[in-house]
Amino acid sequence: MMKLPDFIEQLKGISQNLTLRQRIITGSVVALVLAGFAALFFLTNQATYKTLYTDLDSQDAAEVIKWLKKENVPYKIAQGGNTIKVPEDKVYDVRLSLAGAGLPSGSGVGFEIFDRNNLGTTDFVQRVNYQRALQGELEKTIEQFPQVRSARVHIAQPKESLFVTDRQPTTASVVLTMKRGARLNSRQISAIVHLTACAVPRLSEDNISVVDTTGNVLYESKDGKDNLADHTNAQLLYQKRLEGYYKRKIQSMLENALGPDKAVVRVSAEIDFDQVQTSEDRFDPDLVAVRSEHKMIETGSSSQSAGIPGVKGGLANKLQGNTGLNGDTSSKTRQQSTTNYEITRLQRQINGAAGKLIRLSVGVMVDGSYKKEKGKIVYVPRTPEQMASIEQIVKAAMGFNEERGDEVSVANIAFSATEKGPGKMDRILTIGSKLIRPFANLVLALIFIFLVLRPLLNRFVLSPATEGGEATELTEETQAIEGTGMPGLEPPKVFEPLPDVTNELRDLANEYPERAAALIKIWLREKMETEDANAA
Repeated sequence: MMKLPDFIEQLKGISQNLTLRQRIITGSVVALVLAGFAALFFLTNQATYKTLYTDLDSQDAAEVIKWLKKENVPYKIAQGGNTIKVPEDKVYDVRLSLAGAGLPSGSGVGFEIFDRNNLGTTDFVQRVNYQRALQGELEKTIEQFPQVRSARVHIAQPKESLFVTDRQPTTASVVLTMKRGARLNSRQISAIVHLTACAVPRLSEDNISVVDTTGNVLYESKDGKDNLADHTNAQLLYQKRLEGYYKRKIQSMLENALGPDKAVVRVSAEIDFDQVQTSEDRFDPDLVAVRSEHKMIETGSSSQSAGIPGVKGGLANKLQGNTGLNGDTSSKTRQQSTTNYEITRLQRQINGAAGKLIRLSVGVMVDGSYKKEKGKIVYVPRTPEQMASIEQIVKAAMGFNEERGDEVSVANIAFSATEKGPGKMDRILTIGSKLIRPFANLVLALIFIFLVLRPLLNRFVLSPATEGGEATELTEETQAIEGTGMPGLEPPKVFEPLPDVTNELRDLANEYPERAAALIKIWLREKMETEDANAA
């Protein structure tokens, strides 16, 4: 192998033998090739920038750029300064570092306004700062929704009054700036309203309005009236959630048993949203109860005695006792009882719950298995026993009720003629994106070696390598022929003699005598077999 000093000496010798014109051309070609290769290498290995933050206001963007300059982090600005990009491998580290520094702080002012206290601050200023901080915190929280670009919250808190009748309710207005092509659903809007009502004291949801910057009213007070459209949407949303619950329940169970993408489940739920109020009075004549009871008892007595006519007073009594004359004696007793009975009466009032499940209908498609026969993929359906087991599993998962009229349909259908691994293309793209840069560098290096270095070495290094008399004689003969001006004559080709390998074979036989003997035996055996074959 040629050493570096020898290579440098050869390059010097080659450059000395070249003319000035040849030196200029060779230097220009080498310089252009090196410059092109350097440009390709730079473009291939250029850092890929990824979005760090987007939709930033001017103040936040300026603070973030100031921090990036301070930390010597390369960045790019896009979309008129609203988007900042950094190298892809530093995105998450920079975001965490910026979050630790409190950036971006957002457009609103939060409770950090109280970090610096001033001794001369009045109570009115404190109340205003508290309201500003509360509005700013709500704005930051609402901006966490992925569809919301920015938010503004205005809270109107009337002055407190000592009289309850003179108190005015607190009101709030929320203005949302939506991202391009994004919109909030009814559930998210209700969440924003509920969040605002819970954050502000004595604020009712009926006193909150939500609008967007395009003039659409997203939420308005119901004023105690039920909105038919909202009621209908709530019913449809409940039905959709119920069907999705049963679908996920059955789908996850089948995929765990059969494998991913081997089953498709659809659920249809019939729901009764009628709210029925029932009043019931039931009388049971067999069961009686005492309503009232009245009892009266009377007891009386009377006696009569006759004396001697014309005799009165104590004499009459004395004479009456002496004579033995006694009067009649009588007594009287009366008892009255009144009992009132009441038939048993049962009163019951029933309010039927809205959203009662009436019937479930479940449809399931199950894929079979595949096998290769003669280079083709053949579909193999599932056996009736397997389908019956799958149907029983589905019924158990959904809570099948025959009296309710539930229906279950399970079908075995071929999903695809070929089996494809899940996420195969994604894995290929991920691996390719990781290997494309090293592969491009390798290709550029090979191109430079085979298309630039090799021709130059063959032209200027390897060609004049044969030194000595033969090369000199050949050059002289060539110049002589060229000097004669005879066309069509070419210099003769010089053939190098074949090297003598006898000594090398002798050395090998001395070093390995056993292998040499075995080789000779093989040659003799082959020769004898050849002679026998020719004789036959």
